[in-house]
Amino acid sequence: MVQAASAVGALNIVADKNKRFNCIAGDLGMDVKDGLTLLNEIRAGKYPHIPRDQCFIMPTAHGQEAVAPAALELDVNGYVRKPVSKDSLTKAIHRAFRRNPALKDADAYAAVAMPPSA
Repeated sequence: MVQAASAVGALNIVADKNKRFNCIAGDLGMDVKDGLTLLNEIRAGKYPHIPRDQCFIMPTAHGQEAVAPAALELDVNGYVRKPVSKDSLTKAIHRAFRRNPALKDADAYAAVAMPPSA
């Protein structure tokens, strides 16, 4: 497991072509770029070094339910409720790997309406 303090930091880590990541967990509370925006950009193909079908889990807290429709439109693989425990994250990852949505065209993801909080 590798952690980054921000989406920009995560993108720098994932950009390393010598590393392969099975799953990204993108929090809505990340600095500079939130997890929903990061998911949107990955699905839209903005980062050629990240597969558009990258498994993506979104940690959510109470009050963040408004992002669920956009996350589902972006084919998020899974959610985990905060506070996140090792057990809840492990279960969310296993569920996420069982969910393999058929990706839409990159332009369809780029057109997803993002909620005001994202």
